[in-house]
Amino acid sequence: MNRTQIVHIAEQLGVPDSFVVELCEAGIVTVEGELIPEQIVERIRVSWTLHDELGVNLAGVEVALHLLSVIERDRRTLVDEP
Repeated sequence: MNRTQIVHIAEQLGVPDSFVVELCEAGIVTVEGELIPEQIVERIRVSWTLHDELGVNLAGVEVALHLLSVIERDRRTLVDEP
């Protein structure tokens, strides 16, 4: 993710750009190319909420995001079953 993308996302979500940089450096969010998928923006928003409002550290944020993705995947599987 380049600096322009980081600043844009940070401004859009009202989070410090340094937090977005930390997420990128930790491998919690990765972006290839110029377009930033909506899922990445949502991932950053959820990460900031966990960190800022609940005091969750980056390792905890990563675990929480993984669990949320598992729950969402399982929910879709249940909905798709006949």
